[in-house]
Amino acid sequence: MQFDAWLNAAWEEHAARAAAVATRIAGEGLPLARNDAQVAALMRLAHHVHGDHLGRWTEGRQLLFQLGTSDPAGPAAGVAQRVFDASLALAGGLEDLRGAMPPSERIRVGAHAAGALAERDPPRAGSLLREAALEVDTAALPNGDPACRAIAINGNDIAMTLGEKLMRSDAERDLMLLGARIARDYWARAGTWLEVERAEYRLAISWLKAPDLAAARRHARRCLDLVREHEAPPLEWFFGYEALALVERALGNGPAAARAVQDMKAAFERLDEGDREWCRPSLDKVWHQPSAAGAGR
Repeated sequence: MQFDAWLNAAWEEHAARAAAVATRIAGEGLPLARNDAQVAALMRLAHHVHGDHLGRWTEGRQLLFQLGTSDPAGPAAGVAQRVFDASLALAGGLEDLRGAMPPSERIRVGAHAAGALAERDPPRAGSLLREAALEVDTAALPNGDPACRAIAINGNDIAMTLGEKLMRSDAERDLMLLGARIARDYWARAGTWLEVERAEYRLAISWLKAPDLAAARRHARRCLDLVREHEAPPLEWFFGYEALALVERALGNGPAAARAVQDMKAAFERLDEGDREWCRPSLDKVWHQPSAAGAGR
């Protein structure tokens, strides 16, 4: 098996079988790695499964060391090891290694630790995410710095993870909204219109589940405004109309919801076969379940 195929399969499987994936990183993934970038990619997976899913801070750090001392490891893996090792140490309450780090790395440590703590300690996760976002400006980092992207990714992942829960505490609700807002702000700095548009979608879904339906509708419409402005592909129309349909239905606006569902179905018909396969459950949920408040991405 080629490295990319193994890594893609591991990411697809990791949420359902995090412990199994964690044990295969060194035994299966590392022998397939041929260069520095591939070792760094394994480190990202190792951090995610040991931190976000398993909370095995020390085991994760040991695996990162093993990956970092492998033959293909180079400068990129060195940076990844420093950042992810410090993140696991910080999230696990083991030690804070950020003091001597350059600002960009220090900020990334905090952002990744926030992601790892989202479901375990929402108040601390929120504090770390806010701190990371504020420090970007304090350090005067440019928009293209990897720290901005790390904040955007972790904010989005936090919002999505907490949004998928059937029930949320007040602290989880607050963190879900914080993550969605920060993701939107930092994708505007680190990404393209596509990431911003998808961040508006995530804000719409997060406010729908908060719930604040007026805010949810506002962000669903902003999402669709960006889709129209950039003549986006059908997939973006599909999810933009999904968000609007769910919001209008929650507001009790039957005709508006029906129009959005029809527009969502029309976008679905324009998808290629591969996208239709994984988007069909989202369409079926909105089409057949009038009270559904789920989201497909």
